[in-house]
Amino acid sequence: MDAASRGTSYVYGIERHTLCLASLTGDTSNNRFALGTLGITEPGEIHVVDFRSDENTLQSTVYNHTSGVRALASTPWDPSHILVVNCGRTSASSNETTTTTAGSPTSSSSLSVSAGAAVELVALSSDQEHGPENETQRIALLQPAAHTESSQYHQHQQRPVPPHAVVCHPATHSKRAAVVSTASVTIWDLSHQSEDRPAPIFTVSASTQPMTIIDDIGTAAWHPTNTNQFSTTDSTCIRTWDTRVDVHKAQGPATMATAVDCAHSAKIRALNYNPNLPYILASGGDDGAVRIWDLRNPATALLELANHSHWVYSVEFNPNHDQLLLSAGSDGLVNLESAVSVSSAHVVAGIGGRHSDPDASTSRRHQQASALDNIADKPRASDAEHTHAAEENSDSDTDDNEGAQRPVDGLVSQFDDHETSVYAAHWSAADPWLFASLSFDGRMVINFVPREEKYKILL
Repeated sequence: MDAASRGTSYVYGIERHTLCLASLTGDTSNNRFALGTLGITEPGEIHVVDFRSDENTLQSTVYNHTSGVRALASTPWDPSHILVVNCGRTSASSNETTTTTAGSPTSSSSLSVSAGAAVELVALSSDQEHGPENETQRIALLQPAAHTESSQYHQHQQRPVPPHAVVCHPATHSKRAAVVSTASVTIWDLSHQSEDRPAPIFTVSASTQPMTIIDDIGTAAWHPTNTNQFSTTDSTCIRTWDTRVDVHKAQGPATMATAVDCAHSAKIRALNYNPNLPYILASGGDDGAVRIWDLRNPATALLELANHSHWVYSVEFNPNHDQLLLSAGSDGLVNLESAVSVSSAHVVAGIGGRHSDPDASTSRRHQQASALDNIADKPRASDAEHTHAAEENSDSDTDDNEGAQRPVDGLVSQFDDHETSVYAAHWSAADPWLFASLSFDGRMVINFVPREEKYKILL
């Protein structure tokens, strides 16, 4: 697809190394994203970037965060807060050997952790009286990461396992977060904001699951509606867990609900649930493939999209039009894919994509009703979507020529605005057709779904 049909790209560039980008999902009125710098040779920073669609301009607020940012996550329940995985470094002027957060003292400013990365809930508050130098303020400390965990493959060794990712549950009422290291995933409940040291409520690791080989955990993803279910990746496998059982008392892998062994031929680095069909899961791996799975029957992938030439770092379904899927990788590309055959568009229209079970018509009717309810509850779902679904349902018996303009599976558009590895690509919480991507060289790019694909979905 040519560049003209994709529209104009908007670039926000900083001369800092970056690994993490988040869409501030708690703010559904603005196209707002946050990125963190590693702070390798300078103090770390958090940039909150707004794209003003009425003016086609980018505006940013920069917050100092001394220790550098390895990963961050938006908190859906409060757009002014984010979760930050620190790099564990302090500023050169600091005499402290512990990990601290820059900023004015708060009730928890006396908290200290041993040297190494830590996870913090911080507030991004702008203080105009102090000029442009804004500071992050720590609200709570989740986990000092200088602890050790035994590896399943090396049980005789104890190795430090700093966290490398944090993922918040998308429901605003949940206030749960998953902290991911290579050896474990720990679930935290942040419902009690008064507690500056929340307690973990669930842990998955080699030590808590002695009969399951868990090592080299890559990432985690929350079930979009069930606050007790999440999935993890370790090496080439995908596992789904139920947090309603205390893993410290469970025997072996009793709390593992689903396992997909050898889901990819190389390490899996990306995972994302379809927000409208919660049993559909997308994964991306070092084999350059994006695969879509039905967790009710995960023996074989429903769909494979192999349009990356190197590692895939990020995959994400569009929260409103889940037939659209973003992926980004170390080949410097951002791919916009169509997965309409395994989307809620087929379920709503009654066509029955490849994930449907022909022997479970009653179950399918319940799933269709659930999908309709989910889409109806979306704040930005338009009447045009439901009109489009009704038209597809009534015209399901038309010839192939009439259906030629409908979305089909495959690559919609490839965006090559980056010169280095792209570590993240996320949809805006305000505009369902807008997304941002971030590469290692500090280049964040705003792009849009091509108008031809947009019309295929809406008309």
